[in-house]
Amino acid sequence: MRWMLVGALVVAAALSCLPSSAIAQSLTSDWREGFRAHDKNGDGRIDRAEFQEWVVDGFYFRDKDRKGYLVPEDLQGTSPERFKAMNRKGDGKLTLSEFLNALFQDFAAIDINQVGSISMQEIEAYIQRAKR
Repeated sequence: MRWMLVGALVVAAALSCLPSSAIAQSLTSDWREGFRAHDKNGDGRIDRAEFQEWVVDGFYFRDKDRKGYLVPEDLQGTSPERFKAMNRKGDGKLTLSEFLNALFQDFAAIDINQVGSISMQEIEAYIQRAKR
């Protein structure tokens, strides 16, 4: 369950496109605003393409020095264990590809009915499940 909570927090933080501070940040309306902005067709759901755009935006927002990768300091609120799991190369530099792969695993966990898109309610439910 701890990994699920960390994953939920990383998703919420990544989706907010703002610096995260774990649970407090994840439950603010910031990620909801990002959700609305990336729901390009206005159907109240984020499909995989919309999600990818949202995650890429979040990656580049956090890569303030334009290094092309993220380090733990760029992902405040992410545990060292979660960062290590996301960093498949093990070099301490989280590439866009690694970031996308990790968050798409969370997308799959959020999309419990496996329809290929997620709603705000499903994200909120994922965060709540992770807290238990």
